[in-house]
Amino acid sequence: MRASAVTFAIILLAVAAQAVSLRLYPVRIVLTPKAPVQTMKIQNSSAESARIQVRVFAWRQVGGEDVFEETRDILANPGLFEIAAQGEQIARFGLRTQPGTIEKSYRVFLEEVPGSRAVQPGEVRTLLRISIPIFVPAPQATGRLIWRAWPASSGKMAFAISNTGTAHIQINRLALARADGTKLGADDMSVYLLPGASKQIMLNVDASVRAGEALKLNAVTDQAPLSVDLVSEAAPHEAGRP
Repeated sequence: MRASAVTFAIILLAVAAQAVSLRLYPVRIVLTPKAPVQTMKIQNSSAESARIQVRVFAWRQVGGEDVFEETRDILANPGLFEIAAQGEQIARFGLRTQPGTIEKSYRVFLEEVPGSRAVQPGEVRTLLRISIPIFVPAPQATGRLIWRAWPASSGKMAFAISNTGTAHIQINRLALARADGTKLGADDMSVYLLPGASKQIMLNVDASVRAGEALKLNAVTDQAPLSVDLVSEAAPHEAGRP
């Protein structure tokens, strides 16, 4: 990860009021048979206390969308706690399953319990909801991305990405250039591709790209930098694809 801790804050939708802001460390958890328990430090940097529920769900991706299902594979303790203003809480996560041949993926959700903070007349509060990943690696698991690209709407390139490997890959940045090195566009992002999953993303570009043009794509990921040679395809409707 590029940052060791991330602060999450809630923006209120109506009258301004003090928001709960939590700082978490780490922002990703890995559980293995040799390290079956990991801790997370949760700090409340706001002036209000809050009651937080902790739940863990199995995580998979279907049709480019995240799907969450109840699971008993990971034990979260405590499952419910109150964190004081400027206070700190330690949460523990324990492995209750064995690694498989493919990396297992989960998401832990920290959710503010409704009614845990007083609401003043005329105030609207948005409840805090944070999600971070938990991974259970498989032996020698690696991710492997397959890329396709085509011009989308004006000023955009579409990328269809499939992970045919046995471990996730998180894409943190994409940079696209022509074969001669002319830069077309770049953007920071946080896109997870779980094993066996596919996703389509868009990248803003500064110039048009024609079908059949050779391209160079550079990606920053949580595994290693990637450099991919691509040939731009015709847009799906031009090639007769749905």
